[in-house]
Amino acid sequence: MKPATLYQLLQVSSDCSFEELRRAFRERAKECHPDLHGGDPIMTARFQEVVNAFDVLSDPDSRRDYDSRLAYDDATLVAPGHRDSAVMDTVADDILEELVVGNDAPRNTTLQNLMLDLERTERFIMFRQARNLFEQSAWNLCLKICEKLVDLSPGNILYHYYLAESANRLGHNRKALRHYKLCLDLGRNRSPQQRLARVRRHYRRLQQKRGWFGKFLAWMMGDDPPENLSEEDKSRLILEEIFASADKKHRQKSLPSKHARHKHLLRPPTDE
Repeated sequence: MKPATLYQLLQVSSDCSFEELRRAFRERAKECHPDLHGGDPIMTARFQEVVNAFDVLSDPDSRRDYDSRLAYDDATLVAPGHRDSAVMDTVADDILEELVVGNDAPRNTTLQNLMLDLERTERFIMFRQARNLFEQSAWNLCLKICEKLVDLSPGNILYHYYLAESANRLGHNRKALRHYKLCLDLGRNRSPQQRLARVRRHYRRLQQKRGWFGKFLAWMMGDDPPENLSEEDKSRLILEEIFASADKKHRQKSLPSKHARHKHLLRPPTDE
């Protein structure tokens, strides 16, 4: 007998909405939650399968990947789909970062044992709803959910990131910049330190639209100069690049345009 698909495991259709998926997850989780069955190992294993199914299907990227592979070879996949859009430095960090504040989770923490905590489960579901809304370009609704999540977990990088991304799409540049910077500040204080290359790129791009002062801040928060340089040398290199760029633009503006030079050459001499 062929094993159940993730959709069949949650008892939903393959075209179900996020709301239908959320309701089904709550129902299936109640049916097999280990705390309700005295830690029965069979129910515990079933609960892990339910959490895994919701993890895959509630994330837009992993659901697309799962659906495409399911359609291609009709395979029954129970492992999470591949995520190409990791914000943190590793894909694994993205999953746990949705549930924990900073690096406070114990070693060897799994998604399943964290989902035993009702409060963290609720935040996980809220965040997945925000991700789905973001994917659907419902940025205003995504922004509102992420603002609630940031209030609940101010040390969570992903909550700040999707808040910033939504604010950026809506033209709330100051809010976007503030939360991009909070992501970077939180990343620097992690162990190991998180460079957050994608966040850094988006922050720089938005800062560069704010004139020379914004460009200066973008350079200050951009790719770090070599580690063996002193702080004084790092600052000097950054300033030199900024002033060199400004000087180049000034010289380009002061030169007559190609059209103007061509027009001058064609102008007939005048008798004086």
